Amino acid sequence: VFFGSWGSANVPIPWKEVETKLFALNVVSEVVLQEGQAFDFSVIMQLVAVLSASRSEELKGFMHIVYRSLADVIGSYSKWISAFQTNARPLLLFLAAGISEAVSSNACASALRKICEDASALIDEPSNLEILMWIGEALEKRHLPLEDEEEVVGAISLILGSVSNKELKNNLLARLLSSSYEAIGKLIDGDNNHSLIHNPATYTQILSSATRGLYRMGTVFSHLPVPLPTNPAGDDPIFALLRVFWPMLEKLFRSEHMENGNLSTAACRALSLAIQSSGQHFVTLLPQVLDCLSTNFVSFQNHECYIRTGKSFFSL
Repeated sequence: VFFGSWGSANVPIPWKEVETKLFALNVVSEVVLQEGQAFDFSVIMQLVAVLSASRSEELKGFMHIVYRSLADVIGSYSKWISAFQTNARPLLLFLAAGISEAVSSNACASALRKICEDASALIDEPSNLEILMWIGEALEKRHLPLEDEEEVVGAISLILGSVSNKELKNNLLARLLSSSYEAIGKLIDGDNNHSLIHNPATYTQILSSATRGLYRMGTVFSHLPVPLPTNPAGDDPIFALLRVFWPMLEKLFRSEHMENGNLSTAACRALSLAIQSSGQHFVTLLPQVLDCLSTNFVSFQNHECYIRTGKSFFSL
């Protein structure tokens, strides 16, 4: 009734009418969810299938608005829509495609987070994990707004954190962060420093990529479960990340690049979240971390992030 009889193959879809009704459905979502009214979401999945099958040249102009409105509805009703195993894959593919478009990226990123929160058990399957990895590994090239990227990385990290196989979990986390490691590595590679100084455009680009990489790393840490103090350090995936993360971050903290305010903020954020996520197991690194923070604060006293990061240790 809500969308009429356009489902027939012989009836053209009135996209403006569909978009209007999607918008209305999203507006009343809170009331519908509170009252628990039954709703047939098969029509939503039909729209997902139609838009997912459309060629890129067909998804222009107003169709981007339709795509965004459909993503908004998926996010608002994620708990109901994602209740069926068969919906997981088409939803992930739909949202993955929409994330790359400026008009729909925010709605799709938000919907992805909600789907991953509400249906983690359904998404924790090899084929779905590969879709998530495909989304995550493409972030470096997509240059999403930072808030959208954080939604996406947080959603993926939430699912990876629930993977029961530790070896698989470690491998997937390493894949997710490989572009971040590479971006930071380019910045702290001593052989590149001389050439970067004489090429401001390249340096700015590498600096921006490293900053983004640090934000992604921090977001991953913040979404992984905190290991119990009684658990051996080697048994938790978070320590596999720390073994790569801290030596790289220590080298970055001791570099002249930390003069950049955005980089310093991102590095301190990543460190603070790593401290909070690893709990008391981080204590062994305290002397080195405090040395780095104090040295940088003396050198760059206008960067308050070092003080805020130092306060993180009081929670250990």
